[in-house]
Amino acid sequence: MDPGHLIATYVVLLYAFLAPLVLFGIFVLFDLLGRSSSNGRRSKAVPSLWEKDPALWTDRDIAVFRDQI
Repeated sequence: MDPGHLIATYVVLLYAFLAPLVLFGIFVLFDLLGRSSSNGRRSKAVPSLWEKDPALWTDRDIAVFRDQI
């Protein structure tokens, strides 16, 4: 094979394997930045809302959460 084709193949494989890891790292960084901006404080208006599983929230819980944003 031509060296140019080998280099192109290696670059494509490198991007194919490293791109998901880089994107995952970026998402983790944004998640950590989002958590640190709230300083770990929970809402005092509805303390039980954060303790409940979001999958079990009622319509009222969702409305209260939207009002906080």
